[in-house]
Order: sequence, then C-alpha cells, then structure tokens
Amino acid sequence: MLLKNNNKELGQFTYIASHDLQEPLRTVTNFTRLLNEQYKEQLDEQAQEYLRFISLASNHMRNLIKGLLDYARIGHNKQKSSVNLQKVLEDLQIDLFTTIDETEAKFQIDTLPRVKGYKIELGLLFQNLILNAIKFRKPEVIPEIKISAKENDDHYEISVQDNGIGIAPEHQEKIFSIFQRLHSKKEYEGTGIGLAHCQKIVELHQGTIKVSSTPFHGSN
Repeated sequence: MLLKNNNKELGQFTYIASHDLQEPLRTVTNFTRLLNEQYKEQLDEQAQEYLRFISLASNHMRNLIKGLLDYARIGHNKQKSSVNLQKVLEDLQIDLFTTIDETEAKFQIDTLPRVKGYKIELGLLFQNLILNAIKFRKPEVIPEIKISAKENDDHYEISVQDNGIGIAPEHQEKIFSIFQRLHSKKEYEGTGIGLAHCQKIVELHQGTIKVSSTPFHGSN
C-alpha cells in the first residue's frame, strides 16, 4: 500500500510540475518567435543564431514535458481488456506510414497472441520499440524489424529484433532509466524517455523487459 501511495504521489507531482512548466515555456517560445519575426532585419548573424538555439532548446523542453506527462499517465484509471497484438501492429504500421516509407523499413511479423492488458499502453510500447529500431539504424542500411511471440507456461515472451547499430554491453542495463541517452542530440534526436516508458508499461503488465545486443549487429 505504501508503494502504491508513493507511486500515486509521484505521478501527481510529475503531472503538476510538468503542467506548470508549460506556461512559462509558452511565453519564452512566443517572445522568441516575435523577436524573430519583427526584429529579424535588425539582428546580426550572431543574435539570430542565439534565437535559433533558444528555439531549439524550447522545443526540446516541450518534448521533455510531454514525455513526463505521458509517463505519469501510464496505466491510470483504466481497466484491462483483451488486446489483439496482431491488430495493434497492423494499426501502428498505418500510423507510422510516413516514417516507414521514408526509411523503407522492412517488417517480419509472426503470429501474435491476444493478451489481457491496456491497449493504448501496449500500442505505445510497440511504437517506441519500432521507432527506436528505425532511428538507430546503420547508415545506408534499410531497417529490418522482426517481431515474434513465444508462449511459455503462464506468459508470452515477445521479441522485437532489429539490424541496427546495437548497444554496447556496459550500456544495456541503464538504457531503461528515464532521461538516459547514449548518443548526443546531434547524432540522434530524442528525450531519453521512450525506453523508460517501455519499462513502465511492461511492469504495469507484470512483465520484465531486457535487451540482448552486440554493437553494429542489432538488438533484440
């Protein structure tokens, strides 16, 4: 009960803190835009560069806030239902069509089961894993993503395998920590929240998540 109360309080704190940050961020964004629109001709090249950095930082902060809010909302006030994972993946391929089409990503999806769970959260889980597989692809190599399921005694083992850049052994345990990034924002965009979302969603379904990977030989 204590852990449940602590998690509830943490979720409430995260939501309130993130929500309260949005208004000053909106002010910064709006005034940056106004400066750029109304005084651009009066600003030298260095000042315009400063405004560009402020704009980039504001956008990054907005994404962080959204990530925190999404993280705080996972699993709240919802009932489990029978979820067709095959349909979840079919819908995701439609939702992510632009990204898939641009990168020419290839999918091999085996027969997936129905499970009792939270449909939206399970969709977010697969979305994060698929987008990561596409994002961390090797240069000049078409992403290949294989999704399969194996039934054990009392649970299913779901595997999402890619042919991307892989993860070094010393980093594999910490990638599920919130705000943990292994690459600079110049190399790969992101907030460092996606895999923390994945872990929270899996734990919400009384499961565990882990990674098996070799650098330059993909992840599973």
